[in-house]
Amino acid sequence: MKIILRFAIALTFCLGASSAFAHHLWLEQTGQGVRLYFGEFGENLREASPGALDKLQPQAKATSAAGERPLTVEKKADGFTVSGKVDGSDSVVVEDVRYPVFVRTKDGTTTRSIYLPAARIVPDRAARTPLLALDIVPAGGDKFKVVFKGKPLAKTKVSVVTNAGWGRELYTGDDGEFTVGLPWRGPYVFEVQHADKTPGKRGEEAYDVINYVTSLTVGQPQGLEPLPALPAAKPH
Repeated sequence: MKIILRFAIALTFCLGASSAFAHHLWLEQTGQGVRLYFGEFGENLREASPGALDKLQPQAKATSAAGERPLTVEKKADGFTVSGKVDGSDSVVVEDVRYPVFVRTKDGTTTRSIYLPAARIVPDRAARTPLLALDIVPAGGDKFKVVFKGKPLAKTKVSVVTNAGWGRELYTGDDGEFTVGLPWRGPYVFEVQHADKTPGKRGEEAYDVINYVTSLTVGQPQGLEPLPALPAAKPH
């Protein structure tokens, strides 16, 4: 009966979900500390070095109501270690503001795009203050909030995934909030994307659009037994 129940819940969550999730950063709490990965959590895909991981130059900090502290990020073969003083109530946030500009020409029009990936991990679901340009923060209980540059981001798609291979898509309300239950024990990654088509400059580099992609990692300590993770996907 327990197996049937787990399958029924998984099927319910998968209905209406997309199988394609954009590459993103995400954070995981491990026995050796916090690790940062790049790829697709829902496909158990972690990019590697040498390879796609080498384009990243992420920076990290611990943040709480008491303030912020910089953390050290060190590249490994399949991700990054994040080390430094992290208290039990801290969020860890990471972003990469130096990812190379992507230039694309289509039908005679050239577009210069910046990809700005970021990630946050929280120890609990207590409400938190947004910090990243595009951020997802707990709002208490099963409620979460998406904020862009300090303002709620309404009617925005949020992808909720586990490494078991299922995902669910939700949309924020006018207040930027959404509600989601997490039935299985273990980590969940929420992902949100937003394109800011305001032209500008990053240093001496001109751009036409910034594509923000941010994730939030939330742990669920209670609930059903976790579904098994997918086999590790091959890095690109």
